[in-house]
Amino acid sequence: MNLSYTYLKKCRVLIILILSITFIASMTSTASAATTIDLQDPEGKYTFKITFQNGEKIEYDPGYYVEGRGGYVNISFEDSWDHQNTVDVKIEVEGADIKEWELLKKGFPIKRSYETTDEFALPFSSGCTQLKYCGSFYTVHVTSKGSKGSANLPFILVATADETDDFFITPTYQEIEYGKTIDFTLKNERNGIYSEIDHNEVKWIVGQSKSLSEYRDNVIIGTIDKSGVFTSQEIGTCTVFARMDGKIVDQAEVVVTCPSDKKADLQEVIRLYQLRIPEGPYHRDLKAGDVWPPFSSMNPGYATNLYSIANDKYGEFTCGGYQHQVLVFLSKIQSTPGECHLLDGYDFGPIEGSYSAHHAVVVYPKGTDWKRTGMVFDPWYHQKPEAMTISVWEDVFSPIAGDTSPGYRNEFNSTKDPNDYQYAAWTVAGDLVSESVELIGDAGALVGFGQCPVNILITDSNGRQLGAVDDSNMVFDIPDAFITKMADGEGGYSWYFILQNTDEYDVDITGFDDGNFEFFVMNTNTGQLQDYGEQVIRDGETAEVELDPQDSATPMRMPDGSEVIPTVEELVIPEISGSTMTLEDIELPGFDILLSIFAVFLVMLFRRR
Repeated sequence: MNLSYTYLKKCRVLIILILSITFIASMTSTASAATTIDLQDPEGKYTFKITFQNGEKIEYDPGYYVEGRGGYVNISFEDSWDHQNTVDVKIEVEGADIKEWELLKKGFPIKRSYETTDEFALPFSSGCTQLKYCGSFYTVHVTSKGSKGSANLPFILVATADETDDFFITPTYQEIEYGKTIDFTLKNERNGIYSEIDHNEVKWIVGQSKSLSEYRDNVIIGTIDKSGVFTSQEIGTCTVFARMDGKIVDQAEVVVTCPSDKKADLQEVIRLYQLRIPEGPYHRDLKAGDVWPPFSSMNPGYATNLYSIANDKYGEFTCGGYQHQVLVFLSKIQSTPGECHLLDGYDFGPIEGSYSAHHAVVVYPKGTDWKRTGMVFDPWYHQKPEAMTISVWEDVFSPIAGDTSPGYRNEFNSTKDPNDYQYAAWTVAGDLVSESVELIGDAGALVGFGQCPVNILITDSNGRQLGAVDDSNMVFDIPDAFITKMADGEGGYSWYFILQNTDEYDVDITGFDDGNFEFFVMNTNTGQLQDYGEQVIRDGETAEVELDPQDSATPMRMPDGSEVIPTVEELVIPEISGSTMTLEDIELPGFDILLSIFAVFLVMLFRRR
């Protein structure tokens, strides 16, 4: 840790735990040679074990009172350190997994909930009688979503040293708007006597600057002059250090926020979005005549996804790539002094639609339901920056949810609804990309594609089902299988599925409107594509086909009783954007390998046309 305090030769360490919880001890007592203190929250949900690693003799007084703050437990132990102003502590929470709690220092994480460390060298303040000015504040926060729920254990570490000076900066924490200044002062306490240090004896330093946006590096949040006057320059957090005689004697935290003298303007955000988010290369290549002819009549977003398989320059313009660009754009606006006010009162976050198959970003008034009030920023569909209401977006990409990608879960307010994670179950490998690839694996698979105004429901030999049971409900009972659907922009769906080559399957294709549908299946073991062509179907009618890995010529039974014998073709992947791929060349992780196979279907379709 980058924390330094007054050098201690011999000291008496005082550890004070804030009594927002109830402790097991109910009266002053002494634990001879004890190394661990057991503490409980008021409801007895968890037991917090704090172990002092060096075997100190511990005394504690549960009735200790600090002026202006209330009751504390005073835990003291005698020892001497002449190397660092830290104490070695191990923290355990019985009843909660180590990944269900975090350790914070003044609100900043020392251990995040997903980390597994439980041993810390915690800095403490020294020579301090007024704890509210110089305490090192920590909180153990339990984040469990289990039946016991959450709990907090806040505490302060303070060391009292005999006949030593204790320096502390005032204010110790300050939140100011951009453009404002702070006057810092270094004070000294010795034996209860306080004095102010002359600025000529202090070297002031600003360090540990961090922008509000995680996408902006090397940002200087503010500067400080010889008189301790801090001037803000950017929006974010930083630390002010006071140095004397070559040693850091104390530090203070500063948070610089967006100025409040200007009004929010979402229309201006949209204007900047349309200026700063680039169009995808598809339009440029189309005008230059560089788009492969069958792709020239496709929706630009779908064509871009297919091109991205063979051409890296298209990768950042897939829906996921564009989502990242928009999140960076909004984050930078939020953290830029001259523009941050534009989003004042607004929140934003990643969202998904079409059962996790499509991704975008939503902006919405803070404290409202984004699924009702949101404005969606989605450049993917037409490969240019477009904004639309959430209701318009939902019409095309229903059902909608907060983005269930593992990297986004609970990171944004739009991704904190646990009900949304039901959509993550649309594939067995929803959280693990490597498992997506293994769905095809050495055993091979049947990979299918369907399109237009139909729902698809697949049943295996054990009666388990995968797909749409009706217009609004999906089922995912077949293990080691995959299915998803995406709106095709014309009132129908594009369906994709993967089935293991170890069973036979009955497929029901049911129309929810009058129209034509297409259906393809590829066997990855044989490389054969069985094509049932374009067929007519009416609302409520069902076509049926039995898929057999050993037989690529099984007929499709139409609603009128007639049968369609599929055309069987060998898989051929033509040249796309200057790159020729074979099945063996496709070694892409996760969903990309699925897109590679689906690209083959579209290529074959356009070749026949």
